[in-house]
Amino acid sequence: MKSANSNQLFTSVPDSNEINEYIKEYLRYSAYSNTLECFEAEIKSKQVSSKMLNKQQQSKQSNDEIPRIFQLFKTDNVKTKREINLEKEQKLFNKKYQQILQAGRQIFSVSINLLQLLHSLKETAKNENLSETLENYKIQLGKYHKVIINEGKPEGTELITEQVMHEHKTKLFKNYQDKNIDGMIEVLLSLRVNALQIAPELRKNLVYELIRNDVFNIEATEKFDFVVHLLDINNQSLRHAITSLISVISSTLRGVEYLTFNGNMIIIEKIIKILKEQENGSVTQRFCLAILQKASIKDTVIPTYVHNEMIQWIISLIQKSINSKIHIFCLDFASAILANVIHTPYTLQYLEKQSRFAHQVMEQLLKFIKDQIQVSVLMHILICLSYLSKENFGKQMEECRFVERISEFVEQYSVINTENEAAEIDKKTVLDLCAHMFHPKDSSLDNSETLELNELKTEDRIREYENEQGELIFECFQDEVS
Repeated sequence: MKSANSNQLFTSVPDSNEINEYIKEYLRYSAYSNTLECFEAEIKSKQVSSKMLNKQQQSKQSNDEIPRIFQLFKTDNVKTKREINLEKEQKLFNKKYQQILQAGRQIFSVSINLLQLLHSLKETAKNENLSETLENYKIQLGKYHKVIINEGKPEGTELITEQVMHEHKTKLFKNYQDKNIDGMIEVLLSLRVNALQIAPELRKNLVYELIRNDVFNIEATEKFDFVVHLLDINNQSLRHAITSLISVISSTLRGVEYLTFNGNMIIIEKIIKILKEQENGSVTQRFCLAILQKASIKDTVIPTYVHNEMIQWIISLIQKSINSKIHIFCLDFASAILANVIHTPYTLQYLEKQSRFAHQVMEQLLKFIKDQIQVSVLMHILICLSYLSKENFGKQMEECRFVERISEFVEQYSVINTENEAAEIDKKTVLDLCAHMFHPKDSSLDNSETLELNELKTEDRIREYENEQGELIFECFQDEVS
């Protein structure tokens, strides 16, 4: 029986030559030249092979003598169930990825045919602007085509040239003066397409170039007339185009400072107004929330949020999501805004003075944690509650049974059943948050070693973070086209 186990083990070990190659690579890397020379000489004289054969024969009598390196290179390693599932998912994703690419190629084929058809109609149409429009469509189609042929990998290694940036800005203002809405939309979307196409590591520099070229003519005039007039035009396509580009610019702290030049919050106020006019979950609403979430890193914008009743609006949005479906992006970013707003000294002082309103906010947030809401939203709600769990709100905490309700939540949440590993991780994260925020002195409840939620980054730290990271994420939604 013992001999059979030994034979089974040696049928599973890799070839000795393979192990020898790993050893030689290690010796070269570590500059053990003399040892490497001796090792190679011994291999050539086949002394090692005969010794290994002898060792294998001896090992049939005792598994204890098998070198551990053979254990490391066993070829019959059994994959875990999770690894098998991940491989299956990867194959499925690859298949879907290829299907999307194929669909993209078919769409471009149709688009090219349509362009050719328009060219054939150009002479009969006698439209002076048709030639320029067709050329612009060709340029845009070419940019999207590059994304497809590169299989989704950004091929842009350079920023938009100074000339191209200047041409876009000139066209934008000319179309504005001519009241050509379609022309303005085309230029704004063209700038955004360039932003989406460029390599991620260059996106921050692209934002800086948009600011340096003063694309909205804010710094040159020290006014916001141009961008405000664009935002005031009641055209959904134009609002989608302008808010999506503002979202790109607001992706850095410097971009937020550009949009609030000299402390003027008119753009923020206009974005809030547009946000509230949109259908819940719409694409334009998502871009508005993205802008406001990014801008909320600056404490100076928070009073504008508070006085424009963003706290009430966000709470109402989350309340509506309990009984009706609202896009998760809206809920996630809205609740993140709420956390950023409540965190600031300005808002906390405001709530202290508005004690009844503070009670209403606390009561509603405590109700939310018992409802079926997305985990990311739940985390933001818990963070909001942690900011309100201060002595200054002791009266409201007592009236709302704050401590008891948080304890009840933790007790109930700790015993919920999770369907998969991801849900289990989410559950653990939520419980770690509660332990960290509501029981900071009881380290036994906190399994997290890295959470530092009691200290949000200051603007200086955000600048430092941006400089270190360099990569930005620009929002892009599948349903934008419709």
